[in-house]
Amino acid sequence: MTEKLFDHENRVGFVFPEDVAKRYHLADGVEVEVSPTEEGIFLKPIGVEPWFSVEWERALDAVVEWYGPALEELGEPGFGEEGEAADASEEP
Repeated sequence: MTEKLFDHENRVGFVFPEDVAKRYHLADGVEVEVSPTEEGIFLKPIGVEPWFSVEWERALDAVVEWYGPALEELGEPGFGEEGEAADASEEP
């Protein structure tokens, strides 16, 4: 992902893409700690719950990849209603 910086009131600004902002709960007024590193700049939101982790996202992706077809089938119209799956559970 590549974004351009811009001038803003004698400072340099950056706009996060919407999906990144949502993922990390970044919104207007959230303070961010800026830490220079050898590799670049590290930004850490202050006061935002750290519920998200890269490990969690990888694990979720693996679950969706493995169980995705079954989950899609469960979400199909008719499943658990008056469809084939519901008829199989009813007694004659």
